[in-house]
Amino acid sequence: MRILIVAPKFTAAPGDFYQFPLGLGYISSALKRAGHEVHCLNCNHSATDPVQLVAETVRAIKPDAVASGGLSPFMPMVKDLFAAARRVKPDVINIAGGGCLSSDPEAGPVVMDIDVGVIGEGEETIVDLADALERGRDLAGVLGIVYKDSKGAIKRTLSRPAIADLGTIAWPDYDGFGFGDVIDLQRPTDNYFFHTKDKPRSIDMITSRSCPYRCTFCFHPTGKVYRERPFDDFFAELEYRIERYQINMVAIIDELFSLKKARLLEFCERIEPYNLQWMVQLHTNCAEDRILDAMKRAGCTYISYGIEAMSQEILDSMKKKSKKTRIDVVLANSYDKKLGIQGNLIFGDTNETLKTANESMSWWANNRRYMINTNRLQVYPGSPDYIEAVRDGLIKDRVDYIDSQFVDLNISKMNEDDLSILATKIWSAQSGLLSIAEPTIFAKEPEPDPIRGDLYRVAWDCPRCYHHNDYRGVLMGDVANEQSLRLTCRGCLSRYDVPNELRVRFEDRPEKPALDARFAEAQALIDAGRRNETPPMLHEMVGQAVWYWPAHVELGRFYASVGAGPSAVRHLGAAIQFNPFEPACHIAYAERMMEEGAIGLARVHYEQAQKLDPGNMDVLLALHDLENGPYSEEQRETYFISYSDAPAPQRLAAAPNACGSRRRDEIEFPDIAQLEADTQRLMAAE
Repeated sequence: MRILIVAPKFTAAPGDFYQFPLGLGYISSALKRAGHEVHCLNCNHSATDPVQLVAETVRAIKPDAVASGGLSPFMPMVKDLFAAARRVKPDVINIAGGGCLSSDPEAGPVVMDIDVGVIGEGEETIVDLADALERGRDLAGVLGIVYKDSKGAIKRTLSRPAIADLGTIAWPDYDGFGFGDVIDLQRPTDNYFFHTKDKPRSIDMITSRSCPYRCTFCFHPTGKVYRERPFDDFFAELEYRIERYQINMVAIIDELFSLKKARLLEFCERIEPYNLQWMVQLHTNCAEDRILDAMKRAGCTYISYGIEAMSQEILDSMKKKSKKTRIDVVLANSYDKKLGIQGNLIFGDTNETLKTANESMSWWANNRRYMINTNRLQVYPGSPDYIEAVRDGLIKDRVDYIDSQFVDLNISKMNEDDLSILATKIWSAQSGLLSIAEPTIFAKEPEPDPIRGDLYRVAWDCPRCYHHNDYRGVLMGDVANEQSLRLTCRGCLSRYDVPNELRVRFEDRPEKPALDARFAEAQALIDAGRRNETPPMLHEMVGQAVWYWPAHVELGRFYASVGAGPSAVRHLGAAIQFNPFEPACHIAYAERMMEEGAIGLARVHYEQAQKLDPGNMDVLLALHDLENGPYSEEQRETYFISYSDAPAPQRLAAAPNACGSRRRDEIEFPDIAQLEADTQRLMAAE
């Protein structure tokens, strides 16, 4: 059978870094091993529009089937690829896989123009499916798929058992997708893991599949059964990749690296002689001192910890199986041992309240040395949160939800206004509260990369360990809009924000004089007591130049004066996001936080203003008043407040304990008949 496997385009231009689609690599190898004629198309290696590229390739090779897939966020581009294949060859068999299909298998064939979807782990299923298609076998006998029958009805077959021995799977087909053409182009700022090398040569590998935990926000694309790969097979592949690509780094992208401490220690012992740098994702329960010491000794540079919350109530709700005290100990130990730390706090769990969110944000504000990211929770298809939201009526149409890219669904116990402004505040903190390390050198390299463009040398001294870092071959991308580079110290593996010396500074922007003149008109109205007349002028200004912070600040003050707190916070936050090195933006934001009672946020933004302008007496006085003022401990650690008395999202399931105590991993999707009704509805609409 002739099969075209398409890797969707994840990059803006050929040569840009992207994470290799490992799942498609495994599928290609499985089909080639079974004797099929496989063609691989990697859209990332061409400047041609992916839709046009797929059309040209299908027209040229006339495949029997086109296969593609990826994680749920990539659904729109995968959808476009299948549509392009169908237009050129109407009888082509479109086959989807990966998280974008497996997360809700019945909805996938409605959202995408596909004939068959491979659910979960695909190596055995795709070979069985290809054989059935080639021989004309009934697809009802192929385990682990969803398909459209001759009448267009969506059918799902019985599940396929998980592959027990991961050592029997053919290694992923990197060569077929042209990986060797791009590994030379990797640069230190392509990924935080690459920071320790001026010339990284990294590859992704796995030592296990799935995860034994059932975190409520997470979906496991390879199924629910956690399996570990034999180390002999892993290290045989590693040796092959070293010889084939001369790699010096390996990213272990398992959902969870290991539960067994003995296995962790064995891995460290076996990988140490290769003298590679590597990273993993690890549960804090496994990170004992001796484990961390062994990992450091064996070349581990980064550990990605699943933190997610620092309210015990939310950790329990998320089914994280972790304790705040343990997380604190592990992060402190990792930091002291000079291991790089990667982690996230995600706000908006089904039991999140302002109280629990304040607990997590208070921890973040007092532990900024770890550089933990802050994000709003996204309800990904297939996750327990998603299944519960469907059943409880928060998601009324699965097809529309997936097709709209599942953005910002509120499943929490906060109302929409409160969660929306919380998200604005954490983004302002993430983008504006910087740990600054001033550059000692910021200069263009003599020779550009022939494909990726200008390269830069960025040198800086670490504020923690005083190590002199000298990064070579740095790519800047859109240098005018990048305020800073978050880089890793190669001595202690802490991260700092190095100001981008190439950025267009506020005072140097050519549009500024005209905007200043217009702002002076608004200021004259304010001085004359006519502030209510200024918003149209100010909105026009920020519409013309979103970076023009004086207009954002004045809009923030206006909306605060008329009681529109959310609008005030959004404009003051925008001023910071586009001008994080401007003390006046942080001061205006902090003043507003004081007025509304978010004392914790006021403090950290005043502290940021002090770092930027150490001699500013207004800031020093404000910090003195905060330190000595009549504030309770609770007030000092308040970051989020309520802006509305509106209720939280109302769930249809109103029975006692209907939402809080039941096991979300046991909830089933609604009947497939509903999806077939949705299909008919969409067809009728067309």
